Amino acid sequence: MSKLLFAAFNDGVSLSMAGNHEAAILAFDKVLAVDPKHVPALTAKGASLATLERFEEALRCFERAIEVDPTEAEAHRDAALCQLELGEPEAAAQLLQRATQLNPTPGYRESAAVQIYALGNALLTRGSRRPDKARYRQARHVFELALTLSPGSAECARALADVWEHLGDPAQRDHYAQLATRLRPVPA
Repeated sequence: MSKLLFAAFNDGVSLSMAGNHEAAILAFDKVLAVDPKHVPALTAKGASLATLERFEEALRCFERAIEVDPTEAEAHRDAALCQLELGEPEAAAQLLQRATQLNPTPGYRESAAVQIYALGNALLTRGSRRPDKARYRQARHVFELALTLSPGSAECARALADVWEHLGDPAQRDHYAQLATRLRPVPA
């Protein structure tokens, strides 16, 4: 990579870290204008777009990064997070499965589960009004995916119990509430 390309990429990273995502995107675009297959610039641009909640554009960046380098676990995981934001849990599950195949370390699975769990919570707390049934259904899919990645997570099980309570299914609510209790018993 040329010094100018390296400098433009580093500028983008610095701008992104400073929270100036619009300017970071422009810096990453300079890199991509010269090298459209620059995976770090594609993924960094996607991350800035996702931070700005421009999930469809971010997804396109991550998909392009996967196309260029199918072994890039982070691009698969980040694309999965965008798919979840866009209400596509099946596509997200496939991407996450591939990401964890590419990076099978337990810490990676746990990290992804934590991000997905946080996304589920964010779905239920966004906006000024109370979540409707559609948001609870979307959160259900998100929490189920987090629990799949981290089957020992009592937090995910508790969140699912709460979601099922709001969706009006006491059997599912009780199932997940009992699961949460089994995963981390309350000290006597």
